[in-house]
Amino acid sequence: MRQFGRVVGGVLAGSLVAGCSVLPGLNRAAQERPATPAATVTPKPSAAAPALAADAVLEDYIERNNAANEALSDELLAAYEGGSSLAIDKASYLSQRKLGDDAYTPFSYVRPTFVVPATQRWFLASVYWKGRNETAEDPTYLVFARDGDVWRQVYSPDVFEELAARDLPKLRTDASGAATEVEQADATGLMMSPADFARSYAVHLAGKGTAAAKSRFAADALTTGAAGNRITMKRYARLAESVKPATEYPSYALRTADGGALAFTTLQRTKRYDVIQGSQRNYVFQKNNGILPRKYYMWMKVGELLQVVAYIPPKTAEPAQVRVIGSYTGIVAGSGR
Repeated sequence: MRQFGRVVGGVLAGSLVAGCSVLPGLNRAAQERPATPAATVTPKPSAAAPALAADAVLEDYIERNNAANEALSDELLAAYEGGSSLAIDKASYLSQRKLGDDAYTPFSYVRPTFVVPATQRWFLASVYWKGRNETAEDPTYLVFARDGDVWRQVYSPDVFEELAARDLPKLRTDASGAATEVEQADATGLMMSPADFARSYAVHLAGKGTAAAKSRFAADALTTGAAGNRITMKRYARLAESVKPATEYPSYALRTADGGALAFTTLQRTKRYDVIQGSQRNYVFQKNNGILPRKYYMWMKVGELLQVVAYIPPKTAEPAQVRVIGSYTGIVAGSGR
C-alpha cells in the first residue's frame, strides 16, 4: 500500500511525543502503519502452482496498489494483499480516513530481481520504490504467496538506510535458478532456526534477555530505536512493553549462498504508557494517527505489527550474530484517555 516510499499511508515515521511545553519528541527509528488483524487473509500455499510469471505478478500488484491507495479501499486492498501486510495497510487506510487525509501519490517499483523457490508456492522480489520525482536508494523486499488462483503480497520490508548493497546476503540457487526454502524449525547449518530467531528477537526487541542472548544479535534500527524510546520516556511515563511472534501470519525463509538464511517473520508489539505527573503537566500522544487522534493522553496503549527480514548466519560465521536488515511496521490498535 506504499505510496510515499518510506512514509506509509498518511502516517509519518511514528513519532510519540511526551509532552508539556518542554518535553522532547521521540524520534522512532521504525515507521509505522495501522491495521486490524481480525479481518486479514493469510495465504495458504497450494501444493502445486502453475508456471509463474513473477514480473507480471509485480506489475499487476503495482496497478492494484495504486488503485486501492487512491480510493482508500479495503476491498481493493484485500484483492492483492494478505497476511500482516493486509493487516497493517488496512489500519493505515483507517487512520487516513479518520484524519481526512485523502492525498494520493502514484508510485511504481523499478529494477526488480526475482528469486523463486522450486515449489513456486511463493517468491521474493527485490525492488526499488519510485515516485514522481525520486527513486529510493535502498531496496524493498516483496514476498508474494499463492492463495488459490491469486498471488498476494504478504511482506514488504524496507532495507535499513544505513546498510550498503554489500551488506545484503546473496541467495543460493540451483542450476535451474530455483532458490532453496528453509523450513521454520530447520536449524541445519544455521546459528538458529527461523522460528528460534522470531522467538529470540521478540525478547531482544523488548529489551529483555540475558547478556549472552543479546550478544547473538547485531545492533539494528529497530532495537536501537526501541531502547532510545525507553530511555527518553523514562522521566515522563511508565512503559510496559511486550513483544511476541505473531504466529497467525506466515513466515518464510530462503537459504543464502554462504549457507545461512534470509528470514521473514512478523512480530506483535504492545506498549502502554502511564504518564508520571509531577510539578508540570505531562502527557503522551501519537503523532499523525487516526487510531489515536487525541493530543493529550494520561495513559495510552499502542498495538503494532512489525514485519522484519533478517540474515541468520551459518554456524561457522564470524562474527556469529543475526542481523535484522529491514522492517515494515504499523500501528494496528490503540486506546487511551
